[in-house]
Amino acid sequence: MDILDSDKLKMKFDQPVPKVGDLLLAEPLMNDIAFQRSVIILIEHGDEFGSVGFVTNRCSNYNLNDLVEEIERDDEIPIYIGGPVHRDRLYYIHTLGNLIPESIEVCNGLFVSGNFKAMIEYVNSGAPIDGKVRFFLGYSGWEKNQLEKELSNFDWAVTKMRFPQRLLSLEEEEAWRVEVSELDERYLLWLNCPSSTILN
Repeated sequence: MDILDSDKLKMKFDQPVPKVGDLLLAEPLMNDIAFQRSVIILIEHGDEFGSVGFVTNRCSNYNLNDLVEEIERDDEIPIYIGGPVHRDRLYYIHTLGNLIPESIEVCNGLFVSGNFKAMIEYVNSGAPIDGKVRFFLGYSGWEKNQLEKELSNFDWAVTKMRFPQRLLSLEEEEAWRVEVSELDERYLLWLNCPSSTILN
């Protein structure tokens, strides 16, 4: 067996200062299993309080129908693992805008939160979910300056979120690969990297 040097796969390029609405793409051999090949949307970021985001591409074993009694439709609506913090709480992002009162626009037509009753009514109406809404258990959080430290360690690539509907449609490694493929061509090495540092 050969063991890859994961440090050599870190793309040691300066990253743009992350902003609310940006995506964080995990370097391919990140040791933290919660974030391996993750695509995270930042919904809060600031010097004073730190950062908050959701891992958008990690599906859980739960469906919305399992956890919310008010759901009246029969098709299964997946719930994603937004991160390791407060996994007992349900969150959501969406592209529904004013259809969900009290929503907060993150950027480019992507919204977070909003009136839960209105969201349940939308779901129960039979309206489309894929590409429109994504539900999460938990979120990802960084204390003040923690994300900056991880960026200086080249753990993440920062990029703009261009297509909200795509973000809410793709999952697992496919989502990560699609976003990485649109980075600078110097990152193409990531796409050829195996998911483990140990090769047979």
